[in-house]
Amino acid sequence: MLTVIGLGNERGELTLSALKALKKANKVFVKDGGEALADFKEEKIKFEACGLFQEELLKEAQKKDICYCVGGSVFDDPVASALMREKGVSTIDCCSYKTIPDEELVKKERFTYQDFLYILKRLRAPDGCPWDRVQTHESIRINMIEEAYELVDAIDLDDPEKMCEETGDVLMQAVFHALIEEERGRFNAGDMVSGVCKKLVSRHTHVFGGDSAKGADGALSVWDKNKMTEKHQTTFSDAVNDVPQCFPALLRAQKIVKRMAKGGWNFQTPQNCKNKFDEETRELEEAIRSGDKASIQSEFGDLLMVFMHTAYMLGIDSEQALLDTVKKVAKRYTEWERLVLADGKDVHNLSDEEWVAYYKKAKENVCKN
Repeated sequence: MLTVIGLGNERGELTLSALKALKKANKVFVKDGGEALADFKEEKIKFEACGLFQEELLKEAQKKDICYCVGGSVFDDPVASALMREKGVSTIDCCSYKTIPDEELVKKERFTYQDFLYILKRLRAPDGCPWDRVQTHESIRINMIEEAYELVDAIDLDDPEKMCEETGDVLMQAVFHALIEEERGRFNAGDMVSGVCKKLVSRHTHVFGGDSAKGADGALSVWDKNKMTEKHQTTFSDAVNDVPQCFPALLRAQKIVKRMAKGGWNFQTPQNCKNKFDEETRELEEAIRSGDKASIQSEFGDLLMVFMHTAYMLGIDSEQALLDTVKKVAKRYTEWERLVLADGKDVHNLSDEEWVAYYKKAKENVCKN
Protein backbone atom coordinates (compact mmCIF):
# COMPACT_ATOMS: atom_id res chain seq x y z
CA MET A 1 0.00 0.00 0.00
CA LEU A 2 1.21 3.51 -0.82
CA THR A 3 0.42 6.59 1.25
CA VAL A 4 1.33 10.01 -0.15
CA ILE A 5 1.91 12.61 2.57
CA GLY A 6 2.25 16.38 2.34
CA LEU A 7 4.28 17.19 5.47
CA GLY A 8 3.24 20.84 5.77
CA ASN A 9 5.45 23.91 5.73
CA GLU A 10 6.51 24.18 9.37
CA ARG A 11 7.58 21.99 12.25
CA GLY A 12 4.65 20.58 14.21
CA GLU A 13 2.18 20.38 11.32
CA LEU A 14 2.20 16.58 11.13
CA THR A 15 -1.30 15.28 11.85
CA LEU A 16 -2.08 12.20 13.95
CA SER A 17 -3.15 10.31 10.83
CA ALA A 18 0.15 11.17 9.15
CA LEU A 19 2.16 10.01 12.17
CA LYS A 20 0.19 6.78 12.32
CA ALA A 21 0.84 6.03 8.64
CA LEU A 22 4.56 6.88 8.98
CA LYS A 23 5.05 4.61 11.99
CA LYS A 24 3.12 1.77 10.37
CA ALA A 25 5.04 1.91 7.06
CA ASN A 26 7.77 -0.56 6.21
CA LYS A 27 9.61 2.16 4.30
CA VAL A 28 9.38 5.95 4.30
CA PHE A 29 10.70 7.93 1.35
CA VAL A 30 11.10 11.70 1.73
CA LYS A 31 11.66 14.30 -0.97
CA ASP A 32 12.53 17.78 0.32
CA GLY A 33 10.99 17.32 3.78
CA GLY A 34 11.93 20.79 5.01
CA GLU A 35 11.25 21.67 8.64
CA ALA A 36 9.04 18.58 9.09
CA LEU A 37 12.20 16.49 9.32
CA ALA A 38 12.62 17.82 12.87
CA ASP A 39 9.35 16.03 13.69
CA PHE A 40 10.75 12.83 12.17
CA LYS A 41 13.74 13.01 14.49
CA GLU A 42 11.56 13.69 17.51
CA GLU A 43 9.23 10.80 16.66
CA LYS A 44 12.18 8.54 15.74
CA ILE A 45 10.87 7.90 12.23
CA LYS A 46 13.46 6.45 9.88
CA PHE A 47 13.39 7.50 6.26
CA GLU A 48 15.30 7.43 2.99
CA ALA A 49 15.89 10.32 0.61
CA CYS A 50 13.74 9.56 -2.41
CA GLY A 51 15.09 9.40 -5.93
CA LEU A 52 12.42 7.07 -7.26
CA PHE A 53 10.00 7.76 -10.09
CA GLN A 54 6.23 7.31 -9.97
CA GLU A 55 6.30 3.81 -11.53
CA GLU A 56 9.05 2.64 -9.15
CA LEU A 57 7.12 3.85 -6.10
CA LEU A 58 3.97 2.04 -7.22
CA LYS A 59 5.97 -1.12 -7.83
CA GLU A 60 7.59 -0.85 -4.39
CA ALA A 61 4.15 -0.43 -2.80
CA GLN A 62 3.02 -3.78 -4.20
CA LYS A 63 5.46 -5.53 -1.85
CA LYS A 64 5.02 -3.55 1.39
CA ASP A 65 3.48 -0.49 3.00
CA ILE A 66 5.41 2.64 2.01
CA CYS A 67 5.00 6.38 2.48
CA TYR A 68 6.10 8.95 -0.08
CA CYS A 69 6.51 12.31 1.67
CA VAL A 70 7.04 15.82 0.34
CA GLY A 71 7.46 19.16 2.07
CA GLY A 72 4.44 21.46 1.98
CA SER A 73 1.35 20.09 0.24
CA VAL A 74 0.97 16.97 -1.88
CA PHE A 75 0.24 19.40 -4.70
CA ASP A 76 3.68 20.97 -4.37
CA ASP A 77 5.32 17.94 -5.98
CA PRO A 78 4.33 16.67 -9.45
CA VAL A 79 5.04 13.03 -8.51
CA ALA A 80 2.87 13.24 -5.38
CA SER A 81 0.15 15.05 -7.30
CA ALA A 82 0.09 12.29 -9.91
CA LEU A 83 0.33 9.41 -7.40
CA MET A 84 -2.67 10.58 -5.38
CA ARG A 85 -4.89 9.93 -8.40
CA GLU A 86 -3.76 6.30 -8.68
CA LYS A 87 -6.18 3.60 -7.56
CA GLY A 88 -5.51 2.30 -4.04
CA VAL A 89 -3.23 5.20 -3.07
CA SER A 90 -4.06 7.03 0.18
CA THR A 91 -3.36 10.73 0.59
CA ILE A 92 -2.73 12.76 3.73
CA ASP A 93 -2.09 16.48 3.40
CA CYS A 94 -0.85 18.24 6.53
CA CYS A 95 -1.23 21.68 4.94
CA SER A 96 -4.19 23.87 5.77
CA TYR A 97 -6.19 22.36 2.92
CA LYS A 98 -7.09 18.72 2.37
CA THR A 99 -7.84 16.56 -0.61
CA ILE A 100 -11.55 16.21 -1.32
CA PRO A 101 -13.10 13.56 -3.57
CA ASP A 102 -14.50 15.11 -6.77
CA GLU A 103 -17.98 13.73 -6.05
CA GLU A 104 -18.03 15.56 -2.71
CA LEU A 105 -17.14 18.85 -4.38
CA VAL A 106 -20.03 18.47 -6.82
CA LYS A 107 -22.48 18.09 -3.92
CA LYS A 108 -21.06 20.89 -1.74
CA GLU A 109 -23.09 24.07 -1.24
CA ARG A 110 -20.77 26.03 1.06
CA PHE A 111 -17.00 26.16 0.64
CA THR A 112 -14.07 27.34 2.76
CA TYR A 113 -10.87 29.12 1.78
CA GLN A 114 -9.10 25.76 2.11
CA ASP A 115 -11.58 24.26 -0.37
CA PHE A 116 -10.85 27.16 -2.71
CA LEU A 117 -7.10 26.48 -2.62
CA TYR A 118 -7.68 22.79 -3.17
CA ILE A 119 -9.95 23.35 -6.20
CA LEU A 120 -7.41 25.60 -7.94
CA LYS A 121 -4.65 23.07 -7.28
CA ARG A 122 -6.91 20.28 -8.50
CA LEU A 123 -7.50 22.18 -11.76
CA ARG A 124 -3.74 22.51 -12.28
CA ALA A 125 -3.09 18.84 -11.48
CA PRO A 126 -1.97 16.47 -14.28
CA ASP A 127 -5.52 15.11 -14.67
CA GLY A 128 -7.14 18.51 -14.09
CA CYS A 129 -8.37 21.06 -16.61
CA PRO A 130 -6.29 21.22 -19.84
CA TRP A 131 -6.88 25.00 -20.10
CA ASP A 132 -5.96 25.81 -16.50
CA ARG A 133 -2.83 23.63 -16.65
CA VAL A 134 -1.25 25.58 -19.51
CA GLN A 135 -1.87 29.09 -18.20
CA THR A 136 1.05 31.37 -17.30
CA HIS A 137 1.40 34.79 -15.67
CA GLU A 138 1.52 36.33 -19.13
CA SER A 139 -1.46 34.47 -20.58
CA ILE A 140 -3.85 35.54 -17.79
CA ARG A 141 -2.29 38.95 -17.07
CA ILE A 142 -5.11 40.93 -18.68
CA ASN A 143 -7.73 38.92 -16.76
CA MET A 144 -6.76 40.63 -13.51
CA ILE A 145 -7.33 44.06 -15.05
CA GLU A 146 -10.70 43.00 -16.48
CA GLU A 147 -11.87 41.48 -13.20
CA ALA A 148 -10.79 44.57 -11.25
CA TYR A 149 -12.78 46.82 -13.57
CA GLU A 150 -15.81 44.52 -13.28
CA LEU A 151 -15.60 44.78 -9.49
CA VAL A 152 -15.40 48.57 -9.67
CA ASP A 153 -18.45 48.56 -11.95
CA ALA A 154 -20.36 46.41 -9.43
CA ILE A 155 -19.39 48.87 -6.67
CA ASP A 156 -20.59 51.81 -8.78
CA LEU A 157 -23.90 49.99 -9.31
CA ASP A 158 -24.12 49.21 -5.57
CA ASP A 159 -25.05 45.67 -6.58
CA PRO A 160 -24.21 43.33 -3.65
CA GLU A 161 -24.74 40.16 -5.69
CA LYS A 162 -22.32 41.33 -8.39
CA MET A 163 -19.85 42.62 -5.78
CA CYS A 164 -19.84 39.20 -4.11
CA GLU A 165 -19.18 37.51 -7.45
CA GLU A 166 -16.52 39.97 -8.64
CA THR A 167 -14.58 40.07 -5.36
CA GLY A 168 -14.35 36.29 -5.70
CA ASP A 169 -13.09 36.61 -9.27
CA VAL A 170 -10.39 39.11 -8.21
CA LEU A 171 -9.34 36.77 -5.39
CA MET A 172 -9.19 33.88 -7.84
CA GLN A 173 -6.85 35.79 -10.12
CA ALA A 174 -4.53 36.71 -7.24
CA VAL A 175 -4.37 33.14 -5.90
CA PHE A 176 -3.94 31.72 -9.42
CA HIS A 177 -0.77 33.81 -9.85
CA ALA A 178 0.44 32.71 -6.41
CA LEU A 179 -0.20 29.09 -7.39
CA ILE A 180 1.90 29.44 -10.55
CA GLU A 181 4.74 30.77 -8.39
CA GLU A 182 4.25 27.93 -5.90
CA GLU A 183 4.73 25.45 -8.74
CA ARG A 184 7.99 27.24 -9.58
CA GLY A 185 9.08 26.96 -5.95
CA ARG A 186 9.36 30.72 -5.42
CA PHE A 187 6.41 31.49 -3.09
CA ASN A 188 2.93 30.16 -2.35
CA ALA A 189 -0.52 31.41 -1.31
CA GLY A 190 0.48 31.14 2.35
CA ASP A 191 3.47 33.40 1.72
CA MET A 192 1.18 35.83 -0.09
CA VAL A 193 -1.25 36.01 2.84
CA SER A 194 1.62 36.29 5.36
CA GLY A 195 3.15 39.10 3.32
CA VAL A 196 0.02 41.21 3.22
CA CYS A 197 -0.63 40.61 6.94
CA LYS A 198 2.91 41.70 7.81
CA LYS A 199 2.45 44.79 5.65
CA LEU A 200 -0.84 45.70 7.35
CA VAL A 201 0.79 45.43 10.76
CA SER A 202 4.04 47.24 9.85
CA ARG A 203 2.28 50.13 8.10
CA HIS A 204 -0.34 50.68 10.81
CA THR A 205 2.12 51.58 13.54
CA HIS A 206 -0.48 53.99 14.94
CA VAL A 207 -2.52 50.85 15.77
CA PHE A 208 0.10 48.15 16.36
CA GLY A 209 3.09 50.29 17.29
CA GLY A 210 4.19 53.46 19.02
CA ASP A 211 2.97 56.05 16.50
CA SER A 212 -0.16 58.15 16.94
CA ALA A 213 -2.52 59.55 14.32
CA LYS A 214 -5.32 62.08 14.44
CA GLY A 215 -8.08 61.33 11.95
CA ALA A 216 -7.88 59.72 8.54
CA ASP A 217 -5.27 62.19 7.22
CA GLY A 218 -2.96 61.47 10.14
CA ALA A 219 -3.35 57.73 9.63
CA LEU A 220 -2.54 58.11 5.93
CA SER A 221 0.62 60.08 6.77
CA VAL A 222 1.81 57.29 9.06
CA TRP A 223 1.04 54.74 6.32
CA ASP A 224 2.99 56.74 3.72
CA LYS A 225 5.96 57.17 6.06
CA ASN A 226 6.11 53.46 6.84
CA LYS A 227 5.63 52.55 3.19
CA MET A 228 8.60 54.67 2.12
CA THR A 229 10.73 53.09 4.84
CA GLU A 230 9.65 49.59 3.88
CA LYS A 231 10.39 50.18 0.19
CA HIS A 232 13.75 51.85 1.01
CA GLN A 233 12.56 55.07 -0.60
CA THR A 234 14.83 57.84 0.70
CA THR A 235 13.42 60.63 -1.51
CA PHE A 236 10.00 61.62 -2.82
CA SER A 237 11.38 61.01 -6.32
CA ASP A 238 11.74 57.34 -5.41
CA ALA A 239 8.02 57.23 -4.58
CA VAL A 240 7.09 59.12 -7.77
CA ASN A 241 9.08 56.76 -9.98
CA ASP A 242 7.59 53.73 -8.21
CA VAL A 243 4.11 54.32 -9.70
CA PRO A 244 3.52 51.40 -12.14
CA GLN A 245 3.87 52.41 -15.79
CA CYS A 246 1.06 50.05 -16.81
CA PHE A 247 -1.54 52.23 -15.03
CA PRO A 248 -4.06 54.02 -17.30
CA ALA A 249 -2.65 57.47 -18.12
CA LEU A 250 -5.16 59.51 -16.07
CA LEU A 251 -4.86 57.30 -13.00
CA ARG A 252 -1.05 57.27 -13.20
CA ALA A 253 -0.94 61.06 -13.59
CA GLN A 254 -3.19 61.47 -10.57
CA LYS A 255 -1.00 59.25 -8.37
CA ILE A 256 2.20 60.95 -9.54
CA VAL A 257 0.77 64.43 -8.88
CA LYS A 258 -0.27 63.34 -5.40
CA ARG A 259 3.23 62.04 -4.60
CA MET A 260 4.95 65.09 -6.12
CA ALA A 261 2.70 67.40 -4.08
CA LYS A 262 3.78 65.63 -0.89
CA GLY A 263 7.36 66.30 -2.01
CA GLY A 264 6.79 70.05 -2.39
CA TRP A 265 5.77 70.20 -6.09
CA ASN A 266 2.41 71.84 -5.53
CA PHE A 267 0.61 74.85 -7.06
CA GLN A 268 -0.85 75.53 -3.58
CA THR A 269 -3.38 78.27 -4.54
CA PRO A 270 -6.20 78.61 -7.13
CA GLN A 271 -4.44 81.69 -8.57
CA ASN A 272 -1.24 79.71 -9.19
CA CYS A 273 -3.32 77.06 -10.94
CA LYS A 274 -4.99 79.70 -13.10
CA ASN A 275 -1.65 81.28 -14.00
CA LYS A 276 -0.25 77.90 -14.99
CA PHE A 277 -3.42 77.08 -16.92
CA ASP A 278 -3.19 80.37 -18.85
CA GLU A 279 0.50 79.74 -19.59
CA GLU A 280 -0.06 76.21 -20.91
CA THR A 281 -3.12 77.32 -22.91
CA ARG A 282 -1.05 79.99 -24.69
CA GLU A 283 1.68 77.45 -25.46
CA LEU A 284 -0.90 75.03 -26.87
CA GLU A 285 -2.39 77.78 -29.06
CA GLU A 286 1.09 78.63 -30.37
CA ALA A 287 1.72 74.95 -31.16
CA ILE A 288 -1.60 74.72 -33.00
CA ARG A 289 -0.71 77.78 -35.09
CA SER A 290 2.64 76.20 -35.93
CA GLY A 291 0.92 73.05 -37.17
CA ASP A 292 3.63 70.88 -35.56
CA LYS A 293 1.82 67.68 -34.49
CA ALA A 294 4.49 66.66 -31.99
CA SER A 295 4.43 70.10 -30.31
CA ILE A 296 0.64 70.10 -30.19
CA GLN A 297 0.61 66.70 -28.50
CA SER A 298 3.30 67.75 -26.01
CA GLU A 299 1.54 70.99 -25.05
CA PHE A 300 -1.82 69.25 -24.80
CA GLY A 301 -0.24 66.77 -22.36
CA ASP A 302 1.17 69.68 -20.31
CA LEU A 303 -2.29 71.23 -20.11
CA LEU A 304 -3.79 67.94 -18.92
CA MET A 305 -1.18 67.78 -16.13
CA VAL A 306 -2.22 71.27 -15.00
CA PHE A 307 -5.75 69.90 -14.64
CA MET A 308 -4.35 67.01 -12.55
CA HIS A 309 -2.56 69.44 -10.21
CA THR A 310 -5.72 71.58 -9.95
CA ALA A 311 -7.83 68.54 -9.11
CA TYR A 312 -5.39 67.52 -6.37
CA MET A 313 -5.37 71.03 -4.89
CA LEU A 314 -9.19 71.10 -4.86
CA GLY A 315 -9.42 67.61 -3.37
CA ILE A 316 -11.08 66.18 -6.48
CA ASP A 317 -10.66 62.61 -7.72
CA SER A 318 -9.94 63.41 -11.38
CA GLU A 319 -10.56 59.80 -12.48
CA GLN A 320 -14.02 59.83 -10.90
CA ALA A 321 -14.76 63.36 -12.13
CA LEU A 322 -14.07 62.36 -15.73
CA LEU A 323 -16.04 59.11 -15.38
CA ASP A 324 -19.04 61.05 -14.03
CA THR A 325 -18.83 63.52 -16.91
CA VAL A 326 -18.53 60.74 -19.50
CA LYS A 327 -21.70 59.12 -18.13
CA LYS A 328 -23.48 62.47 -18.18
CA VAL A 329 -22.42 63.28 -21.74
CA ALA A 330 -23.38 59.80 -22.95
CA LYS A 331 -26.86 60.27 -21.50
CA ARG A 332 -27.16 63.70 -23.16
CA TYR A 333 -26.07 62.32 -26.51
CA THR A 334 -28.50 59.41 -26.28
CA GLU A 335 -31.37 61.82 -25.61
CA TRP A 336 -30.13 64.24 -28.30
CA GLU A 337 -30.09 61.50 -30.93
CA ARG A 338 -33.53 60.28 -29.82
CA LEU A 339 -34.99 63.75 -30.26
CA VAL A 340 -33.43 64.19 -33.70
CA LEU A 341 -34.60 60.80 -34.95
CA ALA A 342 -38.06 61.33 -33.47
CA ASP A 343 -38.42 64.36 -35.78
CA GLY A 344 -37.37 62.25 -38.76
CA LYS A 345 -34.07 64.08 -39.23
CA ASP A 346 -30.51 62.92 -39.98
CA VAL A 347 -27.99 63.60 -37.20
CA HIS A 348 -25.38 64.42 -39.87
CA ASN A 349 -27.51 67.00 -41.68
CA LEU A 350 -28.51 69.51 -39.02
CA SER A 351 -28.01 73.24 -39.22
CA ASP A 352 -26.03 74.87 -36.41
CA GLU A 353 -29.26 76.31 -35.02
CA GLU A 354 -30.98 72.91 -35.06
CA TRP A 355 -27.97 71.21 -33.44
CA VAL A 356 -27.95 73.74 -30.57
CA ALA A 357 -31.72 73.56 -30.10
CA TYR A 358 -31.71 69.77 -29.83
CA TYR A 359 -28.70 69.92 -27.49
CA LYS A 360 -30.45 72.36 -25.12
CA LYS A 361 -33.60 70.24 -25.11
CA ALA A 362 -31.61 67.04 -24.50
CA LYS A 363 -29.68 68.66 -21.64
CA GLU A 364 -32.91 69.87 -20.08
CA ASN A 365 -34.55 66.43 -20.36
CA VAL A 366 -31.55 64.63 -18.86
CA CYS A 367 -31.40 67.10 -15.95
CA LYS A 368 -35.08 66.41 -15.20
CA ASN A 369 -34.33 62.70 -14.95
